[in-house]
Amino acid sequence: MPTGLRIGPHRFFFFSREDHEPPHIHVESAENAAKFWLSPVELVWAIGYNSKELTRLRKLVEQRADFFWRNGMSISNNTSPTAVLALNVSFTNDTLTVNLSDGRQVSVPLEWFPRLRNATPKQRKNWRLIAKGIGIHWEDIDEDIAVSTLLRAW
Repeated sequence: MPTGLRIGPHRFFFFSREDHEPPHIHVESAENAAKFWLSPVELVWAIGYNSKELTRLRKLVEQRADFFWRNGMSISNNTSPTAVLALNVSFTNDTLTVNLSDGRQVSVPLEWFPRLRNATPKQRKNWRLIAKGIGIHWEDIDEDIAVSTLLRAW
């Protein structure tokens, strides 16, 4: 369950295949993104949000931390956003390939991401970048993958 909650323009979500980090939640709106630890609630990093927006988001996370825990909280091993960003996404019948801002191209088996594996070609093509490329989101199948996850696997 990658998307945990939507409040106004904000989408609170979990990246797929994250592990080895304290419990946390990601949030995005437009080209902004942030990550908060859940216990205690603390901002880990943010891109694009101003301090007023971050204060409001922190309050929203504090008010709903128990909800995030109960509804599919994933964990991760990366404490800051990666400097390497996704630029483009493509597929073969059995692989996901992501072109990165540092010139690398990472290909991983679709088997690692069951939602993508089971998606139609049209659904796979309907992706967008999260916060200019720290991750990729597929709205039709509610899937989110962090670049850091792909780099750990590569």
